[in-house]
Formats: sequence, structure tokens, C-alpha cells
Amino acid sequence: MINIAITDDHPAVATGVQSMFEGHKEIKVAAIYASGKAVREAIPASDIQVLLLDINLPDADGTVLCKELLSLKPELKIIAFTSYLKTAFLKKMMQNGASGFLLKNSGYDEITDAIYNVMDGQEYIQEEMKALLMQESLKRKPDRSFIPKLTRREKEILSLILEEHTTQEIAEKLFISAKTVETHRLNMLQKLGVKNTAGLVKVAIEKGLL
Repeated sequence: MINIAITDDHPAVATGVQSMFEGHKEIKVAAIYASGKAVREAIPASDIQVLLLDINLPDADGTVLCKELLSLKPELKIIAFTSYLKTAFLKKMMQNGASGFLLKNSGYDEITDAIYNVMDGQEYIQEEMKALLMQESLKRKPDRSFIPKLTRREKEILSLILEEHTTQEIAEKLFISAKTVETHRLNMLQKLGVKNTAGLVKVAIEKGLL
């Protein structure tokens, strides 16, 4: 049995992954941590073999925390688990000892493959990230063939989405209703021609909208 853990301050994300592996014969979500402090205190004496680690935690920089955790438990396999489609984060995590990099929109099959790969001593990088790395290596310019115009409020909301804030958190920060946040998000999906938040983040980065 492979014991994995998830460190993420958004309960819905952690429990969502946990539910994927309920009843799995070889993979078990043995622990969920909501902060850097919690995982730092628990991991050394735990039997966790693979950790899905959010890069953006309220009390810790995941890229730094990755290095700290591996100094405490060198045999641990860490997979960055984030909404940030940025090669800078990928490079920093891998430099600090991470074994893999996954986006939070990853499905069951991809997460499973990543876990098996890192347990076999290999590195696992999501295809979307590999494509971005290739684009950088070829020194391609960002795609600016069509740059949609976003309103000031849409840019504020997009910026907070990139920082992985929930709809409710964005509403509270901007003193607007959650329904208004969702309306702006849907408008941006239409403007950018994408289907979900992951696509929104990807295009925003590609187009240099922020």
C-alpha cells in the first residue's frame, strides 16, 4: 500500500482527491494537512511516502517548504500540486527536490500515474507543463495575436484567481457578492474562449493579461 498525504488549505481540493482513492487497493490517502506548520510537524514520524504539496499555503511558501520537508524526511516523494501554470514554480520545486508537478485540475488517472512514477524513482511532469518548457526553450514569444480587453474589476478577480483564492474569498476581499464574482468569471471565460478556470489561468498567462 502506498500511503499518500495532501497539504492544501482548501478542504474541497483535499477531500476531492481523497474521494478519488477511496477503496483503491494500492493507494491510500493517509493524511490531510491544511498548513505548512501541520505538515512540518507531522511528516518526520509519519509513514507517508508521497506528498501532494500545494505551492501557495497561508503560512508557507511551498517551494521552500519542499526543501525543508525533504531535509526532515529524505525518502519522501513530493509532487507539487497547484493551479499555477508557471514554469518558474516548476523549476523552483524541482530544484528543491520535488519529484513531480501536477495541476489541480488533474484527473484520477493522471494523479495515479504521477504517484506510481515517483515511487519508481522517476520524475513526473504534466504534459501542459512540458509544453510550456518546450515553448520557453524555443524562445517563442507569448501568443498576443488576440488580446481580449478585460475590465478593471475582471483583472482584479483574475489576479485573485491566479493566487488560488476561492469565490467566497474573492468576494470578501473585494466587498462584493459571490454571485457577482461568478458573473465576472463567466464573462472572462466567454471573452477568452475557455471552458474552465484552469483554461482561464493558462490563457491569462499566455496572453500576458496581468
